[in-house]
Amino acid sequence: MTLHIPERLVKEVKSRGLNVVDLIISALYGELDPKIIIESRIELAERYLSEARSYLDKGDSIQASENMYKVVEECIKALAEYYKAPELEEMHKRDRWLT
Repeated sequence: MTLHIPERLVKEVKSRGLNVVDLIISALYGELDPKIIIESRIELAERYLSEARSYLDKGDSIQASENMYKVVEECIKALAEYYKAPELEEMHKRDRWLT
């Protein structure tokens, strides 16, 4: 399934240093089974990894490294959810992840 979000909304979210996926998950937190959140984060990490490989094949190491950063970020978030890390509580208090 593809979700279309108005470009203006995406730009506004990014200009505030926020992540659209994190906002959606935060809005649904408590409504979703944590397993769904973890699986979603792993799915995102896999997609970013695939994109990173594609960029490497094209010789674009800068874009590849940006995607690899996203891979690591999603994995850390999935692990925080799985292990109920203290940072997860901080994220819920702030309604966003801090790097």
